[in-house]
Amino acid sequence: CLKMFEWLHGEDQMEQSPETLRLQEGESSSSNCSYRDISFKGLHEYRQDLGKGPRFLFSLYSIGEEKQKNRLRATLLKKESSVYLNAPKPEDSATYLCAVGAQFSPGYCILHQKPASGALE
Repeated sequence: CLKMFEWLHGEDQMEQSPETLRLQEGESSSSNCSYRDISFKGLHEYRQDLGKGPRFLFSLYSIGEEKQKNRLRATLLKKESSVYLNAPKPEDSATYLCAVGAQFSPGYCILHQKPASGALE
């Protein structure tokens, strides 16, 4: 997987755990995007396809709020979001980013199709 970028502003910090996931097709997984010392105004999820800019998916504003876009689901908890990718398919291959204001975390998931077996790694 690719580690994309992390923008920090002053003492603001965002972290993604795990930073990178490699999944087989259909293998579900989750990741957490946590933030510290940020005046919270909403958490935003983006998808970035290889060679393209980030594309907005959705925003979360209230603790306990949950949103889903295709197989990607996120829930906003206090100081973090929990992001779940359910049974990914080859077309889900991308880097996913979370942001608070202008703060981006590193990407947390990119899937690659194996030419011989058709599985994802």
